[in-house]
Amino acid sequence: MAEDTLIDELQAEPIQTDSKPIEDLLKAIQDHNFTQAERHFNDIVGDRLQDTLDQAKVRIASAMYNEPEPEEDEEEDLPEYEEDDEDEDDDEDLVAPV
Repeated sequence: MAEDTLIDELQAEPIQTDSKPIEDLLKAIQDHNFTQAERHFNDIVGDRLQDTLDQAKVRIASAMYNEPEPEEDEEEDLPEYEEDDEDEDDDEDLVAPV
C-alpha cells in the first residue's frame, strides 16, 4: 500500500530547456508536417515520462535507505473505554421477577 501512496504523490517538475518543444510541435502541425510533429510529440512525452520515473527512483531509494519517519498510531489518539462488569449486573436487577 505504501507504493500506491508514493505513486499518487509523484508529480513531474517543469522541464527547463532552451528549446521550445511545444511551440515546435504546434508549428509542425500548422505546416502539415505530421511526421515531424509525431517526433516532437514523442520527444515531449518521453522526456516527461523519463523525468517522472527518475523522480520516482529517487524517492523509492530515499525511502529504502533513509530512516523512515515514525508514523503516528491512530489508535493512540482514541480514548480507551473499559467495560464494567457491574453495568451488566445492574441491568439484570432492573428486570422484574415473574
